[in-house]
Parts: sequence; C-alpha cells; structure tokens
Amino acid sequence: MRKICKVTVNDAPFLANCGDLLLDWALMSGVDLPHDCRAGVCGACRVRLVDGKVFGGQTPGDDMIHACQARIVSDLEIATEAAPDQVTLPGRVAKIVRLAPDVAGVDVELAKPLEFLPGQYCKLQFRGFPARSYSPTYPLEGRPHDRVLHFHVRRLTGGKVSSALGHEIRAGHRVRLTGPFGSAFFREGHAGRVVLVASGTGFAPMWSVATAAILERPQRELVFVVAARSIRSLYMHAALCRLALFPNVTIIPMVSEPQSISHAVRGGRPTDHLPQLSPDDVVYTAGAPAMTESVADIARAAGARCYTDPFVPDGEASEPANLMTRVSGWFGEIRSNPIPLQPEQPKRAEHRLAGTARAHR
Repeated sequence: MRKICKVTVNDAPFLANCGDLLLDWALMSGVDLPHDCRAGVCGACRVRLVDGKVFGGQTPGDDMIHACQARIVSDLEIATEAAPDQVTLPGRVAKIVRLAPDVAGVDVELAKPLEFLPGQYCKLQFRGFPARSYSPTYPLEGRPHDRVLHFHVRRLTGGKVSSALGHEIRAGHRVRLTGPFGSAFFREGHAGRVVLVASGTGFAPMWSVATAAILERPQRELVFVVAARSIRSLYMHAALCRLALFPNVTIIPMVSEPQSISHAVRGGRPTDHLPQLSPDDVVYTAGAPAMTESVADIARAAGARCYTDPFVPDGEASEPANLMTRVSGWFGEIRSNPIPLQPEQPKRAEHRLAGTARAHR
C-alpha cells in the first residue's frame, strides 16, 4: 500500500500518493496551479516550498520548485503568489520596426487588454508559424496603449519565425496570444535597492520591471546593467535616457565586442559590473542562461532575493538560441501602467552612464 502524504497549497489541503508529481495531484484535487510545458522549462508552475521535501524539480539552495517535476516524498506546505489568470486572445500585427541589425520590434494589437505583471511573458503564434515566447514590454518611447503590446524579437538566420518578420509576417498578420506566464515579475513594496541585469533582448522584460519600479517610487535607488553584443545592438538608448533622468538611477551599458566609440560603454561581462549586493537588494535578470545563473549565484551568496528569466533554447534546431521557452522565477501584483515614464519633480538630470559615474529574440 502506497504511503499517503498531506499537501497544503496556500492553506488548501489535499491528500496525495507519495512518489507522484505535485502538479498532477494539485490539479486532480481542484487546486489550479498555473502550468504550461510540463517539462520543467517554462517556469509557469514554480511554487515556493515552505515545508517538507520533494524529489526533483529543485535547485539546491533554492526554495522554488517546478511542480511538474517535483515528486512528493513527505507532507508538504506550498505557497504561491497571486498572478493574473492565463487567457488566449486573438490579435493582429500592428507594426514591425527595425530596432537594431539583429532585433525587430513587433507591435501586436489585441481584441481586448491583457492583464499581466511586468517581467512576465506570453506565447505568440503568428498564423501559419510555430508558437514562440516573448515578453511584452513598455514602449521605448511614448505612452503605452492598453490593447497594443510591444515585443523585442532577435532575428536569427534561418529562424522559422524571426526571419519571416517583415516578409511572410507583416502588418495585419493574425496572431494568437496565450499568457501571461512566468514568475520573474516585479514585486511591489520593496524598500531597498533594485538591481536589473539584462543581456540582448532580455532588455524587454527588464525594461518593464524598471518602469514599474520607478512608477511605484520615483526616488527609488535602481541600478540597470544592460549588455549587448555591439554598440549597434544597444537599441534601447532612448529608453535608457528617459530612465537616467531620475535622480537615483545608475545605468551601466556594456558590449561584448571591442569598441572605441564611447568611454561610457564598458566591456567585459555583466557580472563584472554588478554593484556590491546586500540582503536589502532585490535583483532581476533576463537573458542568456549562463549570465542569469551567474547573477543568481552572486545574489544568493550576498543574501539578496533574485528573480531570473533565462532565455533557453526553444528546442528547434533552426533557432538554437532564440525565441526560447522560458524558465522564470526564483525566489505582488502590478498591472501594465498607462502613466508615461516621466520624473516627478526632477531636481537634476543625472545621466549616470558607466564611465562617468557609478535589462527576445
């Protein structure tokens, strides 16, 4: 006879067979845990393990677990955070623009507004193409529109979706959006410093988080490390200039390729330019998995909370490093805010670029 364990999710208890998957028993018991890929990749089912033990679905030292991979081996207490429900909405491509040689900006107009938290992502399926995951983000310039979502897509040679943008996929192309997904979203109410680290189109979710953080508290101390391959790939300069107007914001742009155009743009790796972290900091990071893992390790060693959004391969050989399925979370609720990003009573414009002071695919 199999052992029976008691599982409690947000004060809702149910009984489950030891050795079975947490997600399966939660769903069978009427507990609606968010989930998507069921492969431990997308991060939609990550929950906090408050008490008890599981087998699998967990990184040592991390109290967040993938419910779809975690097998119950004892009585468990699980906690989840409030997040918008996942929905599927029809839409159409409103505009495609070239942001950088390897990045396209895609605006999608929906039938009705989507409720999501800054830093979450969605699945977009352009008609006739496979679904891909992208983060809706705040506009680089101007005000947002409640039914238009902005996405940053990295172009890859031979990519089934990215290479079709502007060709087979144009303005008017029909889209089906599903989401939101992910738990690496902005948490309100943090009194300390916010540190953001983005590489490539990981800037999209990090820009959403930065905007939400400043809108919540314009005098907040915020450090934003933004990494790109080259100067030409720093497509987000207009957004960073807006953010730099706030008095306690430090922006650190950097590129991996050697350049002699500006001393304000640093070289090296994003982790080379992290500020000294403390337990009072909260860190958000998105981009290449090796980078987000390194940032998370540094944050963990410092005792800081860290929420990661690694862009991992989608699984199709034609787009090996793009349009990823996403692993989100580690270690709230705020909607997309229609308020324009403008400083409240700016005392001075301190444009803290690296070198003068000291984030899809």
